[in-house]
Amino acid sequence: MDWLYRISTGFRARHWNKASRRSVTHLPWKGWGQVRRIGILFDAHNHRADLEALRAVVTELKTQQRTVTLCGWTGQMRPKNVLYNGRQLIFMDDFTWKGQAESGNALEFVQTEFDVLICLHRSPGSPLDELAAQAPAGMRIGGAGDQDFYDLCMLPESKDYIAYVKSLGNWLSKIAPNA
Repeated sequence: MDWLYRISTGFRARHWNKASRRSVTHLPWKGWGQVRRIGILFDAHNHRADLEALRAVVTELKTQQRTVTLCGWTGQMRPKNVLYNGRQLIFMDDFTWKGQAESGNALEFVQTEFDVLICLHRSPGSPLDELAAQAPAGMRIGGAGDQDFYDLCMLPESKDYIAYVKSLGNWLSKIAPNA
């Protein structure tokens, strides 16, 4: 089946590039003080060194009694004959040849309801925007690019993601709950 994924690469990328025009499911915004479920998407293929820094963010948020789902796009097929025991990576074979999430962490991510969803990296041909559009969320934050279906666009100033999440929390605490 690897050949099917290779020949459908362009089709999947075109499908994923249309994610900015999709309608999204918004959950009621409870306010930053009531946020319990946070989803973070990042590009693990182009930003490999970020995984450890983001795991530190997950640990920091867990001390605040928040649950974090961290998913990184690898841009490759799941390695064969290798035991995979991590839960933070999304592989090419988590998607159908049409580009829809069908298994693994990608499917789990879009089936989870998030109070806040953060997409740190946006790049053409990656499914991160597609996953952010499909997952129901109270507030969507894009790390870069146009403000299309994202409620807030805020870039991290450096690779210090703990400081980024703290400043993001300061901004989100100013937004009044709507339900």
